[in-house]
Amino acid sequence: MATKDVAADWAEPDDKPMRARFGDFARLIRIQAVGFEGFSFAIGPLLTGAELSIIELSLFWLLGILINGYIFALNDFIDLPRDRKNPARAASPLVSGRISPAIALILSISFPLIAVAVIVAVGWPHTAVVAFTFFLILGAIVNVYQKATDRPILMDSLFAVTMAAPIPVAAAAYADSIPVVVWIATAFMFFLALELNSIAGNLKDLSSDLVTGFRTVAVMLGANTTPDGYLEPGPRYRRYCVALHGITVTLGLSGVVVSLRGTTWIDFVLVAICVAVTVAGCTNLYRLLAGSRRPSRRGREGYFAAGFVLMVIIMALNADLSTFLYSMMVLLSWEVLFGIRRYRSASVRGND
Repeated sequence: MATKDVAADWAEPDDKPMRARFGDFARLIRIQAVGFEGFSFAIGPLLTGAELSIIELSLFWLLGILINGYIFALNDFIDLPRDRKNPARAASPLVSGRISPAIALILSISFPLIAVAVIVAVGWPHTAVVAFTFFLILGAIVNVYQKATDRPILMDSLFAVTMAAPIPVAAAAYADSIPVVVWIATAFMFFLALELNSIAGNLKDLSSDLVTGFRTVAVMLGANTTPDGYLEPGPRYRRYCVALHGITVTLGLSGVVVSLRGTTWIDFVLVAICVAVTVAGCTNLYRLLAGSRRPSRRGREGYFAAGFVLMVIIMALNADLSTFLYSMMVLLSWEVLFGIRRYRSASVRGND
């Protein structure tokens, strides 16, 4: 009987409409997040000033689909026993049984292999291929062990490494030597990704993590929530958030300063924008830590958006203009498309 239950759990459901199957698949690989994943591969080459064709830029978003799908499919597969105990995850494709664990496992194995085959086929240097493969393996390690470790800061740091890695790896595929600004942007992305995971991501799931006993940085450092959903950070987690954001902002502004080429009015406008978004981001984080607003339920926080704007400005100051504009158009189109889809889905749920 037990064997039959296991076999049934690993079997793929039958008689599902093709559109529903595609929707479940897209949700499993978080297709809405691919825009930023693909963009992360474009950052390095753009910072080197490389002129890229539409086909070369499309390659980055193909890698984004493969890497994004690999990471999230593996993450959901590893988290399945825990997610089944979390009511908030009841509608996920794996928990609900709309996609079998076997499919998630197959994707988490095949996608990284395809990604490596793609970069080899397009002629990336061996050093870039080796580094790319190493960080894919590191991503798997983070996914497998992040829920079992008692060192969440270490695991979040390894996660941040995998998020920042595409910048120098892709830059090495298009330049003989990597400029200083690429390394600054890499460090900036590392700390920005650390914010994304150990602040925005931790706080998004803080209530359920406290119930299920999952040990995150926020939980370890004493964060809690009020009954109405506001954050009670505690002194240790507050210090962690402030220090982390301070380092992130310093690196972002350093990247802007290094990238400035003169003292034209455009430079002054860009510096003013940087100062404005930095102040806005710091204010947004302060209000969160002070209990003046709730954490974002989707993990999309203003302080992270401010950091992303700084990254875009660094890119704009270094990139070939046409390549930069193409990249931004793809990213914005992706965000608008899936933003509309999310809005429609929310509207449908609200009318039910």
